[in-house]
Amino acid sequence: MSRVRIHRPHSLGSQEVRRRFDEVASSLHQHYGLSLEWDGLGGAFHGHGVTGEVQVAEDHIAIDMHLGIMLWPFTHKIQESLEQQVDRLLAS
Repeated sequence: MSRVRIHRPHSLGSQEVRRRFDEVASSLHQHYGLSLEWDGLGGAFHGHGVTGEVQVAEDHIAIDMHLGIMLWPFTHKIQESLEQQVDRLLAS
């Protein structure tokens, strides 16, 4: 499996980042069929050939995504796209 890992600091507080990440998750669901289930400040997501976790803390967000073999060729593009979305989420 290929992995995509993103770790970003923030100063927005955990609840605000979780609320904002829900908007990103909605977009990921519409475009890629990914589903996210929260358990407190942690969440698990899955979709066609993708599984992963997101952890939101008071001062950072961490995303760890596992890509199935069919998505390996797109690892760099997926990482780049997700990084841009997370950066926009934290800058708003």
